[in-house]
Amino acid sequence: MFGFRDWEWHQKLTVTVETPSGEITASAVTVAEWEMPPKWFKIGDSGGGGGAGTLEGEALVLEVAPGRYLFALLKGYAPGTAFFTLADPPLKDYGREEIRRSLDSLAAGRPVRELPRHTYPVFATIDDPANPESLQEVHPDHLNLAFGPGVRLKTVTLSVTDEPATKGKVEAALGAGFFKKWQMQFDEDFKKNGPFAQSPFAFQITRNDFVVGD
Repeated sequence: MFGFRDWEWHQKLTVTVETPSGEITASAVTVAEWEMPPKWFKIGDSGGGGGAGTLEGEALVLEVAPGRYLFALLKGYAPGTAFFTLADPPLKDYGREEIRRSLDSLAAGRPVRELPRHTYPVFATIDDPANPESLQEVHPDHLNLAFGPGVRLKTVTLSVTDEPATKGKVEAALGAGFFKKWQMQFDEDFKKNGPFAQSPFAFQITRNDFVVGD
């Protein structure tokens, strides 16, 4: 009645990797929500904008080799990834009305599109889940450096789906006690190096980059 709008959808990220043994694929479904206040609703300078969104679910987990996982983290991945990528027609000026039309269109179709490179999530792997500090970033162009010769990223696609949110795959890959161990190692690193040191990649990541909203 007052002009507040909200949208909810399930977005499906799919990653396909080429290996010497053939292609392998994994997907993760997350629940996205976007809220857009009316133009008259202003808090500071925020009134009349395109709104803001939240994401619930978990990172994509792809077992590239036995016990060796590629994660597409939630870091760098958001509800906006869907309506920017799947907008039909494509967004031009990213204005309020364009965003609203794109959000409305998400419920109207189920296109599958490749993600533009600049919208890729952060990719990571871990050498030993018993040692969270061994978590490391993986460059999408150089999966072979982490997983061996002949391994390369082929496609990263996104779609809207009716499938339920993915659950339990991160814990299955990392183990139930992983984040407790991570916190202990993070605390030790912080005490040793202080707040101004450049933290390793493993400690620039949080639990919410793996699982959020549970």
